[in-house]
Formats: sequence, C-alpha cells, structure tokens
Amino acid sequence: MLDHINTPEEILHTYKVPGRHLYIVGTFASGVTVLSQQVRALNLVYALIEGGCVSCREPSESAALERPADETAADVPETLKKVAIIGAGFSGLTLAAGLIKKGAKVDLTLFEQRDTLLPLQQGSDSRWLHPHIYDWPAEGSEANAAMLPVLNWTAARASDVVVQLLAGWKHEIVPAQRQKKLRLYCNTRHLQVHEAREGLQVEWVGEARNEVDGTAAHNGGATGESDRFDIVVLTVGFGIEHGETTSYWRNEIFGQPHLDEPRRTYLVVGQGDGAMIDLLRLRISQYRQDRILGELFQKKPALKDAIKELYKDYAEDPHKIGLFDRFEKLSGSAVSAELDTLKKELKSRLRRDTDVILRTRVRNFAELFEPANTRISFQNKVLVYLLYKCGGFYPTHQDEDKLIKDYTIPPGQVVRRYGTKREEHLESILSEKLYAAVKTRRGCAIPDPLSQSEKLRWQGGYFGFFGPARNAEKTQSNEVRKTWRREYLPGPTALVAGGFCAGLAGSLRAKHGQDAQFRVTFHRAILIGTDELLQQCCDYFPAIEESTAARTFPARNATIGLAYRCRTIVRSLRGVPEDLLSTAMTSQHVGEASRAETWTFVLAIPILEPENCFTKPSPVAGVLYVDSNAEGFFIDDEELGRIRTMTQEFLDGLENAQKLGLDRIRNIALTGLSRDAPARDELPEKVTGALELVADPPAPTTQHAFQFNFDYSDFVF
Repeated sequence: MLDHINTPEEILHTYKVPGRHLYIVGTFASGVTVLSQQVRALNLVYALIEGGCVSCREPSESAALERPADETAADVPETLKKVAIIGAGFSGLTLAAGLIKKGAKVDLTLFEQRDTLLPLQQGSDSRWLHPHIYDWPAEGSEANAAMLPVLNWTAARASDVVVQLLAGWKHEIVPAQRQKKLRLYCNTRHLQVHEAREGLQVEWVGEARNEVDGTAAHNGGATGESDRFDIVVLTVGFGIEHGETTSYWRNEIFGQPHLDEPRRTYLVVGQGDGAMIDLLRLRISQYRQDRILGELFQKKPALKDAIKELYKDYAEDPHKIGLFDRFEKLSGSAVSAELDTLKKELKSRLRRDTDVILRTRVRNFAELFEPANTRISFQNKVLVYLLYKCGGFYPTHQDEDKLIKDYTIPPGQVVRRYGTKREEHLESILSEKLYAAVKTRRGCAIPDPLSQSEKLRWQGGYFGFFGPARNAEKTQSNEVRKTWRREYLPGPTALVAGGFCAGLAGSLRAKHGQDAQFRVTFHRAILIGTDELLQQCCDYFPAIEESTAARTFPARNATIGLAYRCRTIVRSLRGVPEDLLSTAMTSQHVGEASRAETWTFVLAIPILEPENCFTKPSPVAGVLYVDSNAEGFFIDDEELGRIRTMTQEFLDGLENAQKLGLDRIRNIALTGLSRDAPARDELPEKVTGALELVADPPAPTTQHAFQFNFDYSDFVF
C-alpha cells in the first residue's frame, strides 16, 4: 500500500514528525524483519540526501572511501550538520553507515540504551536470521544474502549476523568517516529529546564508548550531557516485549530434545510471528525457520506452484482472499496427492517429547489467518496450518491462568509472546509536545502515516559514490570509477565467471600478442529496486592489479547495454578509427558509469534465454565483454564462432550442474526479475559507422529461464 511513495519528499513524509527534523524509523511499520529495518534506514538516507536535508562531499572525493582514515583528514574546516541517532541496533547502525558511505557532511552521535552495539541479538544463538525467508514463496526468498550495499549479511544464527555487521562497521564504515565526527554513547539513561530554538535538544547520562566496537573508553564512567542537534532520528525499533516473559532474543532450549522428562506440555500465548515460530520449534523435530520449507516442499512442484499462486492473490489483497478456506480447498484439488504426502512427512517429524497448547485472542482458529486479527507472515501461516492439520497442537482462547492450572503447566513451560509496546519507549524519551505531535500525525489512519515501505528506493550503485544521484552523471576521476557503484556479488558467481573468462583470455592471448592490452569480463543482469543493471561478475582477464568486480552499470549504457537491448552480438567494425569508436561510445553514455578509456576493438555477447520462455527472469541473463587497444586487432566471424561455442558449452555445463546438484551452492532466481522480455531494439543510428550487430553466429542461449546468482546455501536435502 506504500509502494506508490517514490519521491524524496514523499518518502521523508512517512518518517517525519511535523514541524521538526525528527524522524522515526520503522517503529509503526508492519514488516518487522532485520532486513526491512535496514532497508527503511537506507531509504531515509536516500531521501535526506536527495531531498537536500543533508549535503555531501563532492564526487571526486569518493576515492577517500578506499584510503586509510589518516590520509583523508580535511585541511579546511567545514560546517557539518549535527545528527543524533537514538538506538544502535540494526536500523540505527545501518542509517549511520549509509550516511558515512555517501560522504554526508554530518557530525554523528549514536545513543544506545544498553551496553553495546546491536544489543538484542548479541549472543543470541537459539534464533536464526534469514534475510528473505519471510517473503516465501516469492522469487529470491531462499537467497541467503541480504544483498545490501551497506552492512550486508548472510543467513546465520542471530549472534553470527551481529558479528558480520560489526565487522563491516569496523573495517569498511568507521575508517571512511573523514571528519572523525562520530561519537557513541552506551548505557544511556535520562535520554530526553525536546524542542530548541533551532533544531532539537538532547539530554542524556551515558558512557562514551569506542565508536569502532562499542568497548569502554579509557576514561570510563557515565557523564551527564546536553547538546543541540539539527536532525534527530529515532531508531528504537519496536520495543521490548511486555508482560512476564523472556525476551524473544534470549537463549533457551525449546528446539532441543529433552534429556530428563519423557514428555512436557507447553503453553504458547500469542498470535504473532514470534509465537508461531516458538510453536513450530516446540513441535517439529530439527526445525529451522528457513530450511523447513525446502525440506517439506521438495519434489512437490505442483503443490508449490499452487501455493505460489495463492501467495500472489494474498499479496495483492490479503483482506479479500479468505486464506484458511483457500488452504482447505487444496485438499480437493489437483495437488491433493502431494499435499497428503507432505502431511505424512510432517507428521513423522512431530516431536514425541512435547505437547503444545496455543492460546490466542481469537475464538476460531480460522480467524488467525485474517490480516485484521494478526500480522503473521504468509510462510508461517502455511506452516501453522499444516501443523494444525497434522494435529500438532491444540488451539484455544480460554483464560491463560485456567489453562495453566488445568494442565499443571510449570512457569518454565509457559511461553508468552504478547508483542511489544511501541509507543511506550517513544513517550518516555520525547517531550510532551513532541509526543503529542507524533500522536496527531498518526491519528487513526490506516496504514499508519508513520509506517514506511520496505521496498528499495535508491538506484543501483547509489551507495558507491558521494552525494545525490545527479552526481553520478558528473565527470569523475578514473581512480573513483574503478571501484564505485558496487553492489553485492556472491563469491561463487564471481568464481564461476572468473574461471570462464580466464580460460577465454588464455585462448585469445596468442592471437592478440603481448604488446597491447586486452580485457575479458562477464556481466550479469540484476535489478536493484526498479533499476535494471549489468554487474561485473569478475575482475578483468588477463589479470590486472586493480579489482573491478561487483561494479554495476546501467543496463542501457555502453556496448554491453547495446547487447542487452538489441539481444544480439555487438562488435566494432574492422578498422574503425579510434576517434569514431570513441564518439559512438560517448553517444551511448559510456561515461556515466565507466572510466575514460581508449580502445580499438569492442565486443559484447549477450546470453539469451529461450524465445518461448514467456515469464522470463530477464531479457538477457548476462553479457560477455571483450575489448582491446591493439592496433588492427579484430575478432572475425570464424573466431567469434569459436567463442560462441565455448560460451554455449559453458552455459550448458552450468545448467547440467544444477540438475546434478552442487551441494551447498545453488543458483537462486532473484526477486523482481520475472517479467516478459521486451522486443529487440535496433542499432542506434549514431553508432552505425562504428559498431555492428552480428546475427551469425547467433548469441548463445540457455536451455531454460536462467539467472547468474550462484551463492552459498544452507539448504541440504
């Protein structure tokens, strides 16, 4: 419902408390995953910069991100906006990292109520975090990597995800803060935000900490302070659970078999995702949130397709679908046999050492599936429905105390997931006037006016250069361009692409000679937000000193963009003058993302998908690229045919390898790329004197819809 909000002004409006530069990230949003909070934080960074609320360093200074901090100190004092970020969890740390990565001219202060950075998930070994699994069964939901340009992470125990983010913060972000204007306070008490004549005033009692890792400073001890800030951002999350319960993030043994009593009865109280996950852990043997779906739905393609269709209807309008009834109808449909098999398999995995009573506010179990009553994710609704059909638990709305008494349930076997009090923490830190402004802004509107979309709003490569998007079009140094516009690139994808390009470069070396430079690399098609990109999957071969892998380029720019649009091999004409080739490349906006180069020969070979594939992941799966600055170098049709054959064998091998299985490496379709392929473009008239389309040999083609996204996976079946 928030997907129509696109402009920086519209985006800022969903975060901002009227009348002040006070912003709230995610507290009243519906999506409550780690990834969704990080995306909201980066969307706010994007909106603040594009909306002119925060200025940035010049694009030519982007290279400072790659140099040691002691080499980047500014000699000339400059005016910095003072920004307070209250809450150093996932969203707060990501917000700070995004501002630093973009070269924002800010003096940053982070406040954390608890003893360290990312406090809730520190040491949490019994909870598993997966960036996309709550989107199941959508495309990309099984991808292990968050695929973020800032503080990226992969699926792991919550404690291990913390380690990943802190490593990124320590080694990539903090050294890039040029002005060294970054402060961190932990164990903050009496943190109060109130109005000032200009900006906002923050009072606090807290301990100054090392901003790199949150360790105690040498002077130690808390101090009471007060300071004025131009911008205050509340990244306090959703609050701590209320009621007598152990926090969701504290370690416990619900997922482990009992070593003493043969059977225990548990009472799980709640009707949100937290309660459902604990229910599933208590009743399914060897349950893990991400893996269970693959284990149950493997070798059941018809059932999985039916669930996907149901999910599409649910995502379009969850209030109209009648989800429980739709689940029930699967039993009488063409997928009933596969559904029966799945139920038998699930029943065989029910734990014999636990019984669970699920106490909810709704009277009828079917009401649990209505969005007006709960905010349970679709995938958890699927699993809980299946567990119910297997008799895996007993749902009830009876009085909690009566249930405890009737079933003699000891306190250690009562799991309360009442949810959080989102407003309580805000009310405790904001002045009466500011909190009243929050309440007025929210009103009774649905969706909440202070809820934000979890869809990416920034363009591809946005966090790879300083300043607003318009800076990407400015002339920038080659030093900057060789490392900028990077997005997440899976290691296995880089390895696969690099191996092929190295082999191809070796075959071309004898023809090319040693005196001049030539390069071979490969690009994959990806989508960042709504931005179609080609990402360099490996460094150039023959090997050169600099690393350029992971850079992204607009999918309609330069020679690779022509191959992407025309779906045909693009080659420079034999003997074309350098200046004419350069002019042709300039007309295709090669300078927007690429370095200034002089070449005598260029070749771009698109990797096509089958013409009869109607729901195509992308019009072109990837583009192989070759260039040279050797005088007279040219790849004729015969040599091109050999390269085409090598590429085709490479593709066939990759597709066959997927059928055989690659252990813990999978090629996972990325979210957002499924769409019909557009018609081929013609070669632009501006380049016809320098470039040509080569129809014979034809471009290599995959056997099926295909994406280059080989990555590590923990799915083992």
